[in-house]
Amino acid sequence: MAKGPNLAPLLATTSGNTGPSSSSGYQGSFLLRPGVALCCGVGVLLITAGFFYWEIAALEHAIAVFPPAFLLLPLSGIGALAVLLPMFVFLCFRGDFENTNILFPSHYAYVFRRTYASLAQNNGKVSKKTL
Repeated sequence: MAKGPNLAPLLATTSGNTGPSSSSGYQGSFLLRPGVALCCGVGVLLITAGFFYWEIAALEHAIAVFPPAFLLLPLSGIGALAVLLPMFVFLCFRGDFENTNILFPSHYAYVFRRTYASLAQNNGKVSKKTL
């Protein structure tokens, strides 16, 4: 299993004192711990899904007033799929995304790039060996 790059040194959240001799005894910041990153991933996924649910409800009201607004529904669905798919991949393949937390935009971009690169190379399939 290929481990992803360690993005932690690029973040302002990490302190320079994260070696094995540090007082915490853990390498990396609190947000990069696997359990915390998993909880953050689930939280971001739920908040994003809630936003898209709200967006669809708002579009229903807009369609009632202006019927051609139904043309925005497919765009909303495609956008939701494009944004939510990397989050599901992040949660399902946690071992491939060590030292990452999708709360950080650079980490989300990394997961996004790996997800869609894997999709492009494998005819729309994401598997552990292609990530």
